[in-house]
Amino acid sequence: MPLIDVHRHAGWPDSDGDAVQRGQLEELERNEVEVAVVAVTNEADVERWQRKGIIVGTWIVCPRNQGEPRYHCFPDNEGWADPVWLEEELAAGRVHAFHELTPSYSGISPANPRLEQYWALAEAYDVPVGVHTQRGPPPGARNSIRSEPDCCPNYDPEMGNPALLRPVLARHPDLRIWLQHVGAGRGDHQAFWPETLALLNDYPNVYVDLSITNGAMPLEEYEATLRRLIDEGFGDRIMFGSDNLPIGPILQRIEGFTWLDDNQKQAMLHGNATKFFRLTE
Repeated sequence: MPLIDVHRHAGWPDSDGDAVQRGQLEELERNEVEVAVVAVTNEADVERWQRKGIIVGTWIVCPRNQGEPRYHCFPDNEGWADPVWLEEELAAGRVHAFHELTPSYSGISPANPRLEQYWALAEAYDVPVGVHTQRGPPPGARNSIRSEPDCCPNYDPEMGNPALLRPVLARHPDLRIWLQHVGAGRGDHQAFWPETLALLNDYPNVYVDLSITNGAMPLEEYEATLRRLIDEGFGDRIMFGSDNLPIGPILQRIEGFTWLDDNQKQAMLHGNATKFFRLTE
């Protein structure tokens, strides 16, 4: 069955970009990923990732750290992507999405006025935006920059509330937004279920990926998340996202859900993302 992974990450500017890319491409090829949406954090990686089957997304803002490096990306602009550079990349067709927008890491709302210029660019160039939602990750979480002790002292879990996107969508109702990590959370980091479902109900151009939920959360919690979204009528807006976790075990989990029929699996693994990212146009 064809597979689209809507949630991958390239390395930081201080990593070996070529080595990171080789590892990523090997993982994608091993699991027969047809298309991957890859988040980059620096200008050089925009060029490096121009290849067939890759949708290049770029971070918009990196959180300030307590120690060095103060910013993992865009250090010359205090962690913010230069909007002039970004528009040039959009106009040239080298950036195809904004991903991953992480307002909670900087302790700001996605409706913060400083982000408005980026929302306007996304609307003007009709590119989708992946937004980090939910309250996590907790401090020290693996597969996260919060594992670094100096990371993001301004982190505010409440800024991951999908309801905070309502003012943005009111101003830009045609934006395509996908909510990332839907269903993730437990203990002090409970998921924003009522807010997520309400936003999906009100905005048909809002989709979700279950990254972290489908890879790192216990199997029963992942299954419950899938069932809840499908039972609420949103099976046509769930997209597969790995968030750089091994793809194979996630696919094995999905195959183990015998209550999912082939059409539901095909939609989640391929069809919904094809529609959202307009891959057939």
